[in-house]
Amino acid sequence: MSSTAWATDWPEGVLARYLTAGGAHVDLTSRRFRTNYTAQGRPYVSDHWREVDGFTWQCRGCDTRGSVNAFGDPYLPDERNKAHNDANRHAAECRSMPRPTR
Repeated sequence: MSSTAWATDWPEGVLARYLTAGGAHVDLTSRRFRTNYTAQGRPYVSDHWREVDGFTWQCRGCDTRGSVNAFGDPYLPDERNKAHNDANRHAAECRSMPRPTR
């Protein structure tokens, strides 16, 4: 796969893509989910649930999925920079190779 293909053939919904040392992609995507955090973000919680467009990321080599905690909670809308930083950090440390296509 050429570097040109990496730049042009992103899956739909991918907002950013990072490359692991082994050549796999870490894809940052938006994710719609329900939360009881207020618009102020963490740690402000309310009694009401609302839908938001947050973020998540997934390594296409080792299949690690990004979240803000051990419970697998996605990143809130105001945590986009944190999601980018975490995805980039994973890519810098991960040595996974791309999974074969069949």
